[in-house]
Amino acid sequence: MLRARVNRIARRILVLGAATAVVAVAVVTVQLAAQWRTGSAPLDTVPVSMSSINAELQSEVGRSADLSGQADEVASRIADLRSAIGTAGGAVTQSTQSAQVLQTQLSDAQTKLTTVQAQLLAAQKRLAELNAAAARQASLNARAARAGAASSGGSAPRGGDDN
Repeated sequence: MLRARVNRIARRILVLGAATAVVAVAVVTVQLAAQWRTGSAPLDTVPVSMSSINAELQSEVGRSADLSGQADEVASRIADLRSAIGTAGGAVTQSTQSAQVLQTQLSDAQTKLTTVQAQLLAAQKRLAELNAAAARQASLNARAARAGAASSGGSAPRGGDDN
């Protein structure tokens, strides 16, 4: 039994030694890989310092404040535009109402114009008839005067010598 115990202890020591050797080989391999990597790929850029990070932070904070101010200005302009659109809408409504009133007045004026034109045409027709009647009457008067002059001896009486 002593021998079995010694065998067990020897086996355990052997397994422990093998495990330690594997871990040691792994550590050495990682160290060699790190050195090889460092040698083949040197760090060209310097790591960023806290002061440069702080300066960039301050720059971004300033830029953020500027953008916030610009956003407030745009919001103010939008409010002004909305107010102008409301005013323009009211003006359009008022103009539409005025246009409707003017359209009604124009319709009434066109109706009156049509009536006046019809009356003017009737008056022109009546004037043409009167002119034609006056021309006929003048023609009849001229014939009558010639016929009277021919029957009275050839001359028409002259007025103004009654003294």
